[in-house]
Amino acid sequence: MKAMTYTRPGSLQTDIAQETVIRRITNRIRQSLELQEILTTTTVEVRSLLGTDRVMIYQFHQDGSGQVIAESIYEQRLPSLLGLNFPAEDIPHHAREMFIKSRVRSVVNVETKQIGQLPLGNTETEITLEDICYRPVDACHVEYLTAMGVKSSVVVPIIHGDQLWGLLVSHHSEPREVGEPELEAMQLVVEQLSVAIAHSQLLTQAHAKAEREATINRIATLLHSLPTIVLQPALEATVAALGGVGGRLCVRNHAFDFQHNQFKSLHDCLIPGSDNIQLYVCGQQPLIPEHTIYPLLEQYSVWQQHYQSSHHDIWAINDIYTENSLRTVQIAFQPTKIRSLLMIPLHYRQQLVGYLSVFREEIDTEILWAGQTQNDHRNIYPRLSFETWREFKQGQPQCWTEADIELAREISNHFASAIQQYELYQQVHIFNENLEKQVNRRTLEMQKTAEQQQAVFGVINKIRESLNIETIFQTTTKEVCNLIKADRVSVYRFTPDWGGEFVGDFEAASPHWSNSSKITVNTTWNDTYLQETQGGRYRHNETFAVNDIYQAGFHSCHIDNLEYYKIRAFVLAPIFVGQKLWGLLCSYQHSGTREWKATEVSFISQIAAQLGVAIQQANLLEKTQQQSQDISLALDQLKATQTQLIQTEKMSSLGQLVAGVAHEINNPVNFIFGNLSHINEYAEDLLDMVNLYQDEYPNPSQKVIQLAEDIDLEFINTDLPKILASMKIGVDRIRQIVLSLRNFSRLDEAEMKAVNIHEGIDSTLLILQHRIKARPECPGIEVIKEYGDLPLVDCYAGQLNQVFMNVFSNAIDALEQYRQSTPEPRSAQIKIKTSLGQINNNVPSAVIHIADNGSGIPEHVIARIFDPFFTTKPVGKGTGLGLSISYQIVVDKHNGIFKCTSHPGEGTEFLIEIPITQVGANS
Repeated sequence: MKAMTYTRPGSLQTDIAQETVIRRITNRIRQSLELQEILTTTTVEVRSLLGTDRVMIYQFHQDGSGQVIAESIYEQRLPSLLGLNFPAEDIPHHAREMFIKSRVRSVVNVETKQIGQLPLGNTETEITLEDICYRPVDACHVEYLTAMGVKSSVVVPIIHGDQLWGLLVSHHSEPREVGEPELEAMQLVVEQLSVAIAHSQLLTQAHAKAEREATINRIATLLHSLPTIVLQPALEATVAALGGVGGRLCVRNHAFDFQHNQFKSLHDCLIPGSDNIQLYVCGQQPLIPEHTIYPLLEQYSVWQQHYQSSHHDIWAINDIYTENSLRTVQIAFQPTKIRSLLMIPLHYRQQLVGYLSVFREEIDTEILWAGQTQNDHRNIYPRLSFETWREFKQGQPQCWTEADIELAREISNHFASAIQQYELYQQVHIFNENLEKQVNRRTLEMQKTAEQQQAVFGVINKIRESLNIETIFQTTTKEVCNLIKADRVSVYRFTPDWGGEFVGDFEAASPHWSNSSKITVNTTWNDTYLQETQGGRYRHNETFAVNDIYQAGFHSCHIDNLEYYKIRAFVLAPIFVGQKLWGLLCSYQHSGTREWKATEVSFISQIAAQLGVAIQQANLLEKTQQQSQDISLALDQLKATQTQLIQTEKMSSLGQLVAGVAHEINNPVNFIFGNLSHINEYAEDLLDMVNLYQDEYPNPSQKVIQLAEDIDLEFINTDLPKILASMKIGVDRIRQIVLSLRNFSRLDEAEMKAVNIHEGIDSTLLILQHRIKARPECPGIEVIKEYGDLPLVDCYAGQLNQVFMNVFSNAIDALEQYRQSTPEPRSAQIKIKTSLGQINNNVPSAVIHIADNGSGIPEHVIARIFDPFFTTKPVGKGTGLGLSISYQIVVDKHNGIFKCTSHPGEGTEFLIEIPITQVGANS
């Protein structure tokens, strides 16, 4: 066996060239972050140093195959292999193990058919023939290199971490000797390449992490935007981030079960026919077959079966058609090109709230293996270790990576959290809606009851307007007949023998029946049942209602009497005078049957009872009228109190909200304000340092000059102090607004305290500044302040600020309405004047005049301006409570005066006057 020859020229020129190449490669690694650029430059430099025909860098794939990713060829003396793939069998497993474990560098001489291998550890001493392990090269290896036209080959492994990343290969078309400097140079190069690869991977990971975080933040911003939740754009962003062609988001919707006070499970919501599911889709979608019980993909049982346990992890399906459990849903994907599916369960605290799925379509792949596409004749030599080919595959799945799954997992957490928060928001919203419906329903019932009571009182009042019994009967029958829309209402009086006669009667005109009932005043009707039972059921104060006489089970003789008087339905209510049954209040329907309502029967019973009272106690009419007025007033007060309680609660909640917002804004604003001075000082110091450098070093380097031009240093020098000054102005403005909000809310002044009235006015004006200042569509409102020298005033600050808010808001509304209704309006003004005065000529007081120059208020409106629920604004613009509540606050709470004066065409002025010191004020 003939050993390979290694030489050590020892030439100083060779050493210098080697160091120069290594230095250039090292500088390239430091200057560039692009790995491909570094690898390409490395092959060029190494081939120039070695003087060989081809130097290439070969990278291994995960399956053991590899690809030439960088190459340098001298004058096309060897064919290009750049971009070509090589099977894993080209470099046997045992060879790769030697590359990894011993860092073996391999030298092959095709002419002598020998291969020399040198472990990395021996390079520290001079290489001798005894250091090299020689053996005959395998015949297939010789034929492999010969087929490529290679006579000499040097291979050095590139190690990244503990893995074999690739090979640095030098090929020559002629036999040549390889010396120690070449091996040392190539070893130094691969060590530098290992550093470059590590840097590149770290950079790639950092870029990927930054991009992933940006994607997650963008999606999270879309999701966490209550009171609305933007799911469609978030779904589209998720599909794009995961490289999908389509996606679906299936979530619960209005799934709270109020009966059981809990949310329905996702499984129950997905039952076909349920309306508790909201679906969002984008891009390509599976085609659900017609005539199926599952109109949604998420309703198929495969998902419930997979997630039936509490383990809700992402299900990454690389190929839908190789997953046996998906056979029931494969038919939906067959008409499409969708091949891969990422099913992401959205769960919050171990409870599923929805499914997020992302689709990838199938792709066609083409791999170009070595020796297939080049025209060079040396690249078509037969290869004994494998056959060359162009591999083309259709319909290949795009597999999900661990990075994809991790990104999906983080996104799913944001989706689940946002959906849960939105469900809670919906729950609270529905609770509020139900509460409002209950309040409205109860209010409606109270209104109906009130209307009925008012009707009763109205009839009673009319009954008691006269002490004449005939007038009472006429009034009663007429009013009852009109109110319940009966055909006839009569008053029947019992005689001592329990017979009787009609003493009052009123007949309603109707085209559906003629006046042939034979019932008139003084008509006698002796009913044997009533005579025998001495009043029958009516003695027990029982009202009797019959919807149809033929369905009531009466005897034929009784039906004959009813038919004689043309009666088809009736209501009879007993009239008691004291403890004695006096008669009956009769309501008859002649035109046909009638379904009497409970409210109508109750109404007739009440009228009958009041009619008895009117008959017995005609002399107590005045007292009864006063009672009716008291009840009506109590009802109005109840409505006003209820409305005021609701309004007070709203204002209390608003005050808490304003105070909370002011508090939360105040902390960061104070932080910014406290640091602005330091920032300004540091900026001035830095600018002074820059100016000093410019003075001391008037001739800087070209790089410094270029950077100064790029950043426009002169502009920064002048603009930075201006920016800092603008920031200080802005922070001062925010602090003023926060202070105004706190002054307006006055949560810390719930009790009566001595406060500055002017601060309350200014705070209110600042809050309303958005309506006062000029806007593109309309000019601003001029506010004129003429403040007097007022001392601190004892008052409920928060309530008084509410009064100012109501008055200013009405003034602004009046000015805006005047501007819209007048072709050439005058300049809008609100004038505020404060001064000292006296209430009742002896109590010192604070007087506030608030006037506007709008169109004014008519006199008949001013008379009712402080009445509850009275408003002249359109529907939806006002409640009619603002000035009414303000009046109560000023007059009742502060023992003050609240007046309004107006001159139509000139404007309106409100006067508020409250004592400086409250004595015995209401709590």
